[in-house]
Amino acid sequence: MRDLDIIEDIKAVDKSNMLGILMGFADQYETEAEESRKFNIPESYREVKNVVISGMGGSAVGGDLLRTLFSDECPIPVMVNRDYDIPAFVDKSTLFIAASYSGNTEETLSAVDKALEKGAKMIIVSAGGKLQKKSEELGLPFYEIKKKGLQPRCAFGYMFTPLVFFLSKLGFIADQTQSFGEAISIISRSALELAPEIPSRANLAKQLAHAIYGKLPIIYAPQKHFDVVAMRWKGQINENGKAMAFYNVIPEMNHNEIVGWGIPLDIASKRTIIVLTHKDVSERIKIRINVASSLIANTDGQVIKIEAKGESLLAKALYLIYLGDFASYYLATLNNVDPTPIDRISILKTILDK
Repeated sequence: MRDLDIIEDIKAVDKSNMLGILMGFADQYETEAEESRKFNIPESYREVKNVVISGMGGSAVGGDLLRTLFSDECPIPVMVNRDYDIPAFVDKSTLFIAASYSGNTEETLSAVDKALEKGAKMIIVSAGGKLQKKSEELGLPFYEIKKKGLQPRCAFGYMFTPLVFFLSKLGFIADQTQSFGEAISIISRSALELAPEIPSRANLAKQLAHAIYGKLPIIYAPQKHFDVVAMRWKGQINENGKAMAFYNVIPEMNHNEIVGWGIPLDIASKRTIIVLTHKDVSERIKIRINVASSLIANTDGQVIKIEAKGESLLAKALYLIYLGDFASYYLATLNNVDPTPIDRISILKTILDK
C-alpha cells in the first residue's frame, strides 16, 4: 500500500495527472457560468412542457443532479434518458438536451435521431465529435465545451453548469449565479484543504480513502435532492479507485436493505458505510439517519457521517461531490492504480464498434 502522505507515491500512480484537474475544479463552474450567460436559446423553447436530458455515464450525471436539485422549483418534468431509445412522450413540446462530452456516445447519437424524428426542440452540449457535426449540418443550437481531451467524469463542471443556466434562462428555475458563486468559493477552499500536501490527520478525503480501502463502501444519502450525490460517489469509486461500491437512498433503504445488514457474516466487518447529509434535511430524515446508523453499527459495519458545507442546495451538493471525487482519487493511490484509465469500458466500446 502506498503512503498518502508521501507526494511522490501519489504522483507515481497518477500518471495522467488527474490531480491537476481536481485542483482546478472550481474553474470549471466559473468558466461555464460565464459562457452559459452568453448562449442564446430560441424564444420558442420557453413553450416546452417537459425536458429530457440524454446522455451516458459521466456526461449524464449533470442531468441527474439538475433534475433532483430543482425538483421543488421547476414546474415541468425533467427526465434523464440513458438509452438508444427515447420515451414515447417526447414530441414537439419537449426540450431534448443531448449531453455527450466526447460527442460520439452511440446511445446519445441514436436518441438524438429519434428525438428529431418526433420534432423535439434540441440543444446539444458537447466538446465536439459527431454531435457537433450533426448540429452544424442541421442548424441545431450547439453549446461547445471548449476544454477538450478529458474523461467525461472529469468534465462534470463543464457539463453540469450549462444545464442549470439553460433552465434559468428559460424561466423554469431562478437564476443560480449566487449559488454558483458560493459553490466556487467552497470548492476553491476545499481544494487547499484536501490537497496532497495536507497530511492525513487533517485531510478528510485521505481519511475517507483509508476508511474504504480494502472494504466494500456503501453510500447512503437522502433521496430528496441528494440521491445523485450518492450515485456520483459510487461511480467515482468504481472508475477512479477501480473498486466496487454501492449506494442507496433514505428513506427507501429503511424499508428493505437495512434488514439484510449482518449477513453474510464473513463480510460484515469489511463494509464501510458513508452517510451523506446536510443541516437542512427534514427532521424525520434526520431521525431515520440516526436510527439506521445505530442499527448498522450493531452489525459490525463502520458508519461515517459527512455533513455538507454551504447554504444553498447547489453548493452543498457540489461540495459533497468534490469531496467524493478526491476520496476516490486517493483510494486509487492506495490501490496502486492510475485513476484516469478505464480499460474495461474502452474494451467494451471497441468490441461494440466492431
